[in-house]
Amino acid sequence: MQKQNKEYDEQVNAFADSQNNFRRISDTYLKISQYELFYRDENIRSKEAVKSSALNEAISKYALIDFLQQQNITLSAEKRQFQRETLDKQLTYDLQDPILKSYFEKMFQDLQISKQEYIEEYLLVNNEYASLSVDMELDQLSYPTEDQEKIYKEKMGITFDYQEYLAESEFIHIEPSSKDIDLPFTVERNLFKFAKNQDGEIILASKEFNTMMITDEQSHIIHEVGERNNLKELARYNFKHYENALQQEAASGNENAPVADELLELFKVVERSIDMDLGEVVNYQFSKIPSYNVSKLRKHQDITLQLVEHEYYYRAEDIPNKSYAYRIANEEVGAMYGLFNYLKQDFESEIDEAARSNARIKLEKTLIEQMENPYFKKYMDDLLKTFDIPLSTYIDDYLLVMEEYKLLLQLMREQNLGLDHNGRYNKGWIEARYRMAADFTWEDKFEKMWSMDDEEIVEPLEPQPDLSFSLPEYAPQIGINKKGQYAFTNSSKLYLSDEQQIVFDLLVKTFDLPVLSRYSITQYIDKLDQLKADETKKKQLHDILDIYKNTIIE
Repeated sequence: MQKQNKEYDEQVNAFADSQNNFRRISDTYLKISQYELFYRDENIRSKEAVKSSALNEAISKYALIDFLQQQNITLSAEKRQFQRETLDKQLTYDLQDPILKSYFEKMFQDLQISKQEYIEEYLLVNNEYASLSVDMELDQLSYPTEDQEKIYKEKMGITFDYQEYLAESEFIHIEPSSKDIDLPFTVERNLFKFAKNQDGEIILASKEFNTMMITDEQSHIIHEVGERNNLKELARYNFKHYENALQQEAASGNENAPVADELLELFKVVERSIDMDLGEVVNYQFSKIPSYNVSKLRKHQDITLQLVEHEYYYRAEDIPNKSYAYRIANEEVGAMYGLFNYLKQDFESEIDEAARSNARIKLEKTLIEQMENPYFKKYMDDLLKTFDIPLSTYIDDYLLVMEEYKLLLQLMREQNLGLDHNGRYNKGWIEARYRMAADFTWEDKFEKMWSMDDEEIVEPLEPQPDLSFSLPEYAPQIGINKKGQYAFTNSSKLYLSDEQQIVFDLLVKTFDLPVLSRYSITQYIDKLDQLKADETKKKQLHDILDIYKNTIIE
């Protein structure tokens, strides 16, 4: 059976890799997909997000269609014609809705396509994908999605870095905040972030808006006015119609009026924050990613990347594994040097030598004070020995680089430098330009990251050991690590009961401890012995920290 499966997989891969009868993604499909996702998706997202999603969805659908086509598995002519006629009838019915009719007429005009092209090049492809997916499941055909999509992208000439460039090309705010902004409506603060534009108006710092983000009461009003006015789910194409319906609701003076007023204020914020007009759809250029002038490029040092990775791995509160620390380091270095080159090459702006010198003096002074802590001193001694560098290199190629990045973001905010009217900049576009110019591309980085299988899998003991403490029911279980020590089966977070958390918080406050990390956990355990608290509760926390240390320290 295994031999048959292997032979089948080899045959499948050969078919998938074939260029015979290759089914390319249609340019028309991509245009329509962008337009539909922008105007009719209930998740109202940026132009950049729509461009990325349209391509990703097209790859997913066309990869499967092409994969099956290489094996001569396609829709029959009869089934295709039946679907075509069904879709034509459905679209004809939809066009009886005046709002949809107006939308489709505008789309056909904007994209210069006919109703029949819309059916043939878009709707029929979506139906073909759905039908073939169902047939595959019924026939129990193997389809390794990730592998086949990779093969398909290679055929299309779509690089990993091009997809990352699209995915990350979002306009972001330097420092979004909703805590100090007085809002004229009620929102779930954990779902929304707000900022102010150059005119002092409230804007969304969130990248998207949909009705799942509003309160239940607001959602109820949206549903009610939608039903009453025969409106489909809220999206860009009917946004104004909902706004008009809410205005009527607010003017009625009924019990819904105050909430309708709130929603109208929120709608104003959405309209000034998120583009409501797509403009021209974007033509994808799979081999073209923007870049900086290589001859003027300020490039990062290898030691900077290594130190960012090391610091994040040992000092981050979320206890990352090595592969994630590697990823974060590559993201941060790309962001920092992307910004350095963006401001220098596009605006001839950088931190002057006096500011850099002052920053270095302060950093060195702070570092020397920190090293009076014997735990931090040991950490730094080990770091310098590991990388065989002097303290000055740690300051110049790590601390000063990180500080310069903060100072430049502050400069951008204060001088409105390189920002749009809403105080945003396109972080992904800036990073992509640096990656191309510095040959610091993502594809090789991700290949390495995926190969970094550094997680020790600790299997839970059955039954669980009888220990001095109990943990919340959602906490990870206890197993044995490769050193024969008790360890938790998950290292991402320290789970404590309410009573244990009280002792933990007292420990942090009493000794002014840094965040719990690989670097600091020994200090937590040592200081716990000195804490004046209930000895039984101290012992419980001590045992928990010992096991957590076994979990996160190699």
